[in-house]
Amino acid sequence: MNTFEIGDKEYELKLTYAGVKRLNSAFEGGAYEVIGKAIAGDIDAFPIIVHAALLHTGENFSQKTIDDQIEVLFEKGALDFEDVTKLCDAVVTQSFFFKRTVENLMKKNPEMKKAIEQLRN
Repeated sequence: MNTFEIGDKEYELKLTYAGVKRLNSAFEGGAYEVIGKAIAGDIDAFPIIVHAALLHTGENFSQKTIDDQIEVLFEKGALDFEDVTKLCDAVVTQSFFFKRTVENLMKKNPEMKKAIEQLRN
């Protein structure tokens, strides 16, 4: 299970319809841009992905709360690029909503497939 810690509590990260809508509205390129940023482990997209994946909790975390927590984890050395890329992959590209599209893109683009396989190993 993929989780994110806020305060002293861990929350499961998962995308719901509301989360997918949040991601889609955050990036001009819509779903395909979300997939690209998730695969790249884009550090600017990461807080938005985390925020979207926490909407299901009903806790109504603000984007600033997520940004601040990421900064705390970064400063403590508890969050690195590998963590970011793995969470983005797990939350976005392996989610029910995006998974089939990612698989189709990997079939059409061997370099993308290679990049994702390296990320997951």
